[in-house]
Amino acid sequence: MDESLGRSYHWGLRAPRRIALGAFVSLAIGATGAASPQSVSPILQARTQSGLVRGVADDGLVVYRGIPFAAPPVGNLRWRAPRPAAAWSGVLDATMFEPACMQAGPTLPGMMERYSEDCLYLNIWTPAKTAGERLAVMVYLYGGGGLSGSGSLRLYWGDRLARKGVVVVTFNYRVGAFGQLAHPQLTKEAGTSGNYGLLDAIAALRWVHANISAFGGDPGNVTLFGQSAGAYRESVLMVCPAAQGLFRRVIASSGGEFGTEARHDADPTLIEAERAGIAFLKKLGASTIADARNVPAAKIVALDSAMEKDGVSALRANIDDHLIPAQVRALYSRGKQVPVDLLVGSNADEGVNLAFGPPESAAAYRAQVRARYGDFAERFLKLYPGRTDAEARQSQLRLASDDMSWRMVSWARFQARRGVRHVYLYRFSTIPPFLPWVKLHAAGHGAELPYVFGYPPIELLKKFEPAQKAALHTRIEEEIQSYWTNFAKTGDPNGPGLPTWPAFNDESEQILDMGDTFVAGELPNRGALTLLDKYHDF
Repeated sequence: MDESLGRSYHWGLRAPRRIALGAFVSLAIGATGAASPQSVSPILQARTQSGLVRGVADDGLVVYRGIPFAAPPVGNLRWRAPRPAAAWSGVLDATMFEPACMQAGPTLPGMMERYSEDCLYLNIWTPAKTAGERLAVMVYLYGGGGLSGSGSLRLYWGDRLARKGVVVVTFNYRVGAFGQLAHPQLTKEAGTSGNYGLLDAIAALRWVHANISAFGGDPGNVTLFGQSAGAYRESVLMVCPAAQGLFRRVIASSGGEFGTEARHDADPTLIEAERAGIAFLKKLGASTIADARNVPAAKIVALDSAMEKDGVSALRANIDDHLIPAQVRALYSRGKQVPVDLLVGSNADEGVNLAFGPPESAAAYRAQVRARYGDFAERFLKLYPGRTDAEARQSQLRLASDDMSWRMVSWARFQARRGVRHVYLYRFSTIPPFLPWVKLHAAGHGAELPYVFGYPPIELLKKFEPAQKAALHTRIEEEIQSYWTNFAKTGDPNGPGLPTWPAFNDESEQILDMGDTFVAGELPNRGALTLLDKYHDF
């Protein structure tokens, strides 16, 4: 079953899959017949394990859009691990994006996207002129709370990063009930169930490992980078046996799974996830998984969205003792994560987007804190008081921001204690000159993304802002993109002309504050971090 919703945005998505035969074959390097170096770039076409693909030139890059990395997870393949993509003859025209995976959408206001269950495609931006260049590869995992997102969203295009000498890959993974539903009948089929979105990520990484050299990339130098739910998936992938050997470095922004079983934020076990799946099917009106596989995709999305709004959905990644062997925090504590280079951080005002409320009053805030933090509640209320409504709101924002900061600092600590020398920590405090952050006057959740990807273009500022302000944000963008790509190439973000970023270790715990100027120093919120350490028994 392949259901699509919504409309395409103007950058181009097409409905039918397409194979170009005949004339295109004679243009491909490695295909039958000779190619003319005057008529086509040597990397404009590439041979994958499934067949030839043809991209499009774009100002010094070649962009490939909509390459299948797995079979469409439709019909009887709904709620199954991804299967290999079918081979094709001729040349696949990879010049247009394919739809995002089924979701309520849009990912961001004003972004019109198309959605389909047939969605397991990836996109590549490469500056390579030959297949033998072996450039560093950066693979992006989008955020969206596990409910939305896509690899073709304009915010995540890889052109700016690729022009700094790396190959950039984005891909779609299943979200919501399509990506996370567990059920006893599914477990009986495959020995485990749920975690399909995570399996999609592993399938995409395996595809990259097997094929990226044809696009000028180095399969031995792959960096995962992601934000929010994407960063959460990265923290899990670092302890997944099935993902080991598929990446060398990780950049993670504002997300990570480090809860404990004794606290509120541990992931469910497979049995708990199966119970949630049973409840979901009951609400769906399906008595069996076979029935549920025949339910229209739009109906599943609607139910998923409604349950999430009611706060009752429990369709999350689960600890199945198979893909994820144990609670993620416990695995890190035992040093079971892969010893990859790590660059992590969060934003100064995460709570603007992530506060666990908002509370209706100071009394409601205090009740929330007591319910959430139990025997630690009074210590939290002392540090984050709520005597008035205004004070409660500010405390809630600070607490949510500090909680995210704690997750990223803890991740850096785990990796430093693992013996990894290349560990780097940042705090992003720049307020982007774009909505919604400029209106909120805050470096909120996701505020770093316009600088990482260069969208919206800073060049727009020159039309309506003083030249000095435009130059400031242009410099910040340039420095962040240089840090990210330097790290992907070597494991060290530092480079000529950049403010020095010291490595993080147990002795100094240095952090780089990314404000209007970038300054290295000590952790700025040690009191909050100490309290959260005690609460989480770090």
